[in-house]
Amino acid sequence: MTRLTERLLDSTHFKRRKATEDTKRKIDGWEIWECADPAFSYDYDRTVTMYVHKGAAVLTFADGEAVDIQAGDTLTVQAGASASWVISEPICNSYMYHDTFMSATKRADQVRWQDR
Repeated sequence: MTRLTERLLDSTHFKRRKATEDTKRKIDGWEIWECADPAFSYDYDRTVTMYVHKGAAVLTFADGEAVDIQAGDTLTVQAGASASWVISEPICNSYMYHDTFMSATKRADQVRWQDR
């Protein structure tokens, strides 16, 4: 894969990647969020990772840095970031906050132990 098809983009506020098959497997049980509003703002008080099932948006952070997301992307936004969303196509995401008990449980369940 080339850097373009992987959709790699890192910043102090976020990391964007094209989701792998392993990532898609891990989102089972994550919360779903859908939005068709054209724009809104959000303050991220916790680190969150989202997987975009459908739609497209551009997030612009308080310092002016921007990232586009589209179906098939994962985006991790760091705690403390603030972003304005402009949604060009109604969006549907699965998401998980990194500090939740459910997240830690899911990670433990996803480990493939040889003796299982």
